[in-house]
Amino acid sequence: MTGEWIVQILDKKNYFKQHLVLIPGSLPALKPSSLRVQTEVLCLTSNNFTYCKLADMANWWDVHPIPPNTPAPFNDPATYGRISCWGYAKVLESTFEGVPAGSHVWGYLPIGTLPIDFEVKAGNVENQVIVTEAYRQNQLPLYNRYLVFPESIGKEIEAKTDGIAYDSLFRVTHLTGYLMAEYMFAQDPKQSINLTPEQADLTGATVINFAPGSKVGLAFTYALKHGRTASKPRQIVGAASDYSKAFVESTGLYDAVESTLADPFEALGRLNHPKDSKIVIVDFGGRHFLQWKWAAMLVSQYPKVQFIIVGAEVSAPEAAVAPPGEPPAGLDISQVMADGLQNLAIQKAGEKEYFAGVNAAWEGLRKDGIPGFKINWGEGMEAVKAGWTKYAENKVAAEEGLVFKV
Repeated sequence: MTGEWIVQILDKKNYFKQHLVLIPGSLPALKPSSLRVQTEVLCLTSNNFTYCKLADMANWWDVHPIPPNTPAPFNDPATYGRISCWGYAKVLESTFEGVPAGSHVWGYLPIGTLPIDFEVKAGNVENQVIVTEAYRQNQLPLYNRYLVFPESIGKEIEAKTDGIAYDSLFRVTHLTGYLMAEYMFAQDPKQSINLTPEQADLTGATVINFAPGSKVGLAFTYALKHGRTASKPRQIVGAASDYSKAFVESTGLYDAVESTLADPFEALGRLNHPKDSKIVIVDFGGRHFLQWKWAAMLVSQYPKVQFIIVGAEVSAPEAAVAPPGEPPAGLDISQVMADGLQNLAIQKAGEKEYFAGVNAAWEGLRKDGIPGFKINWGEGMEAVKAGWTKYAENKVAAEEGLVFKV
């Protein structure tokens, strides 16, 4: 296959700076047990910038390396790199019996139109494949698992349906929220996969989400609100910035919405939170470290305060990912890593049972949608470039989801 393709290449030291680079050439013969896929639908979210910020630590620059025929100066991997996105790719060629050409896969994809090849094996669950390429084995298993869809889903992609957009924008963040609600804060706290029963018990708790309009924040809240019959929190509160407060209120998911600039003690008074009940602060990427200010104040006056770290706000490369100094004394801190939670959930429930549960829950959110959320479709790599710049300049509205057909 010969052609010309466009890829996004970033300056590693300033990932707000991007380039669309034309890659001409020919693709080699496809190896055995391999797929050749081309990104067809992708989304941009704050996750993309988290991947950039932590790429050196997590080897995310290595998932989709700079192609060998990239023109100078962009062929220098010390300076430039490619980051990934979630979405759908079309299978152009296949030497793997279980996935014919014309199928689609959903998973962790490169940003660009250049096809990629990877060797795969069948997953233990139907309609899943696992990447077995040697260079991908230093990635967490979550990023090497792809879902397989029939050729017929191409009609939905061509029509740019809301379902396809939700799959791209929300499916992986829903997975994180589901794992937190079902396996971390299990309805039977004794069954939590990573917390003590006391830590996992949400009975009567006030859960306060920072960045409550984030996709994973919405997914976690949706999961707590749907189908939970035990260990139910007293209330779920969105601590929102002025940027997102109106949208968070419009979703109807939260029992109350408070400003991040509010006095935490006054807020807890308005919420009628009992002094001896637990407070769980969940940080999905709150702005300006105000979540830590709330935590420091509340832990000084309330006996049971947990702090759960999930995400980070979009920030410049040089910006700190945590506030200076030591965490507040007495604060019970846990961190969420989706891949680690998924591995533990699979061990506990069994792989088929786990995926049956998460897929059923996903279909529920996909069907219901998020009230007030607006899908913004773009087309082509120039639109992707404009969307990246829009994020970099902090101009993406809180209720806006950016998804592209490339």
